[in-house]
Amino acid sequence: PGHLARLARATRFAMSEKNATMTHLKQRRAKIEADAAEIERQVYDLETSLLTDHSAGGNVLRGFELALAQSKQQAQKRVKPFKTEERTFSVSSASSQVVEELAAEAEQIRTTASGRLAKAPTTFK
Repeated sequence: PGHLARLARATRFAMSEKNATMTHLKQRRAKIEADAAEIERQVYDLETSLLTDHSAGGNVLRGFELALAQSKQQAQKRVKPFKTEERTFSVSSASSQVVEELAAEAEQIRTTASGRLAKAPTTFK
C-alpha cells in the first residue's frame, strides 16, 4: 500500500512539473511570435519609407535611373507609385502582411470570371 501511495505522489509531481514546463514553453512561444510580428511590422514600415521617400533619388530596390535624369523636374515626373510585388524584404517572410495581400490579389484574379482584374493591383504613393 505504501508503494502505491509513493507512486501516485511521484506521478502527480511529474505531471505538475510537465504542466509547468508546458505553460512556460507556451509563454515563450507567444513572446517570440509577438516579437516576430513586431519585427515584420518594422520591416514593412521601413520598406515603405524606402520605396516612397527615397524613390526620387533612386534606391537599391527600384534602381537609380531617376537619379540620373537630366533635371529634377524630369525626375519628379518619372517617380511612380510602387506595387506590392516590389517589396523585396517583406515578401521574404511567409507570415508577412504583404504575403497575405499578394495571396488575396491572386485569389481575386482567379475568382474573376473574365480573367481580368476586378480591381487594380495594390500600389502605394
